[in-house]
Amino acid sequence: MDAPKVALCILLGCGAAALGEEYAEYTAAMKANGSAYGALRKLDAKTGPEAVANAEKLGGVYENLIAFWRQRGAADAVKWAEQGKAAALQLATAAHAGESANAAAAFETLGGTCRGCHEKHREKLPDGGFRIK
Repeated sequence: MDAPKVALCILLGCGAAALGEEYAEYTAAMKANGSAYGALRKLDAKTGPEAVANAEKLGGVYENLIAFWRQRGAADAVKWAEQGKAAALQLATAAHAGESANAAAAFETLGGTCRGCHEKHREKLPDGGFRIK
């Protein structure tokens, strides 16, 4: 193989590796999101230290999702991520203050941001996994 072809293969390989790493970070973020959301779902009252910690974790995940989707030019996903971050922060604040009604409302908003983005930007694979559309 001549030098230009070797260089092209190396560049393509590096690009694929970078893409794999990028999606690995996204997958890790989604797993962290699912874990925190699941922990909140199990709480009858969405208040107290556990609720605050999980809501703050979600806020951080959504912050990263804003950048992820902005880089892809997916304005709708950026909007959902921004709404999710705002709802997570509202939930953390309400959970800390013991305001169960406000915390529950913020939790419902969080669920809506997940659903919208998943329906539009996620495809279920035959093996049970998912890929980003």
